[in-house]
Amino acid sequence: MMTLDPPVQASFSGSYLPGEVTFLLRRIEVSATPLEERERLIQSGQRHYSEMIGPEDAPTRQRLRLFRESLRTNGAQLAQDICGLAAALAESAHEGEVVIASIARAGTPIGTLLWHRLRQTRPDLRVSHYSISIIRDRGVDYAALRTMLENHPAQSLRFVDGWTGKGTIATELRESLAGKPEFEEINDGLWTPLDVCGAACYAPNARDYLIPSTLLGGTVSGLVSRSVLPRGEEGGSEWHGCVELRHLRRYDVSQWFVRVMLEKMAALDPAQQSPRNSSGGQPRYVAAHAFLSALLEEHGMTDRNRIKLGIGETVRVLLRRLPRVVLLSPDAHEADAALIRQLAQLRGVPLEVRQMPFAAVALIANVAQ
Repeated sequence: MMTLDPPVQASFSGSYLPGEVTFLLRRIEVSATPLEERERLIQSGQRHYSEMIGPEDAPTRQRLRLFRESLRTNGAQLAQDICGLAAALAESAHEGEVVIASIARAGTPIGTLLWHRLRQTRPDLRVSHYSISIIRDRGVDYAALRTMLENHPAQSLRFVDGWTGKGTIATELRESLAGKPEFEEINDGLWTPLDVCGAACYAPNARDYLIPSTLLGGTVSGLVSRSVLPRGEEGGSEWHGCVELRHLRRYDVSQWFVRVMLEKMAALDPAQQSPRNSSGGQPRYVAAHAFLSALLEEHGMTDRNRIKLGIGETVRVLLRRLPRVVLLSPDAHEADAALIRQLAQLRGVPLEVRQMPFAAVALIANVAQ
């Protein structure tokens, strides 16, 4: 069951401080769909994944421990990548303005860190941060775009996400804006700290590593669910929806994560903060999708959505989906590999070690029958 709450469209900042981010999402009430039922409905085509949300409970002590361990081992790398991305965004500023449009919700913590970094290092710039929805097969939230364009020039918008997997969101963004005169002046590229498949227009890193915030959901993203789009509302005049996760307030680490990362960023040597685009671009994208096609054939699969490339997407499958098998590269960072092994063991998921161009890959079980 889905009801509006409140009936008036109003932006909010979730559990972040006012100013850190403005969510252009419509708060609604949606009952969670059990994991196996949600997976069956998605794979059978009866429901689109964006019409439902899965259960989101308090993170276990073990998951919080893994999150802190990942922050300890990978936090410095993420700090360096955020600094490089911020410097590149500053160089791309339009008439002294940068508007960060982070993709809810994996992009929200990244966008918040970029907002802080730019305000600290480039006080001459006008910097704003909004978080909006982009949904696979359904596109970008046009109503949210129009809201931003009421207050900012189109050329100042920069879309930011947490990482890339197959490049689905980057493709969806580009195709959503193509042929729309209303949005023709918007830069349709995706900016990410990590681009494992060559789909981003700018990324300071292409080496597949685990971004710590991947291990948590709403409790590191402002107590906001993934975006929701009720059937029939595609391309409408209202923002895409979300659910406020008020029941998880006591477990929220959104602001704590920002503070810790800002400390790590401040401790970096200035030489580690310069912009450098390391996205592999089209050659990397072609190679990634050739690997994907080979996996589909090897496992007798036809649905590309059931294969997730990269360690970030693999972790999300292990935490929120029904994995069939996990593939792990022998070249994966030792700490990341240990974490994947732990999560696979907890879920009772088979794990295969094989040489491949990603640190990890997840195959989702077929439950459509």
